[in-house]
Amino acid sequence: MQWVFDRTDASGLKRGQYLALSQSVAHDDIDEPVAVLRERYLPELERLLPHSREARVEDFFVTRERTATFAPAPGVGRLRPGARTKAPGLYLAGAWTATGWPATMESAVRSGVGAADAALNALGRPRPSRLFALEEAA
Repeated sequence: MQWVFDRTDASGLKRGQYLALSQSVAHDDIDEPVAVLRERYLPELERLLPHSREARVEDFFVTRERTATFAPAPGVGRLRPGARTKAPGLYLAGAWTATGWPATMESAVRSGVGAADAALNALGRPRPSRLFALEEAA
């Protein structure tokens, strides 16, 4: 599990909480039955969010998106562009750019930070130290 999104407000839910768990490049899980995924992911959620142990899960469903993560052919990575372009003031960002990571949400965040850094650098301004502190997971 890579992301936990609180979708309560967006769903219009009047009571309880609606959490969406996201797993990128989940090739091993894509065809698993919902019951198997529930047994796998609820303990992981409880480990990450200990208060969720007290929750009564009323619904658990799986949305499977086989093409959600861009999976390029070998060698395509060298074609992914960086943040800087030849056009003054134009910077690229997105999971598809050269981040050194697969094209995931995490890669998109890293790309956005890289584009912001490039723009700030072009203006002669450093990135504020309190913003965008990227840390690798342990």
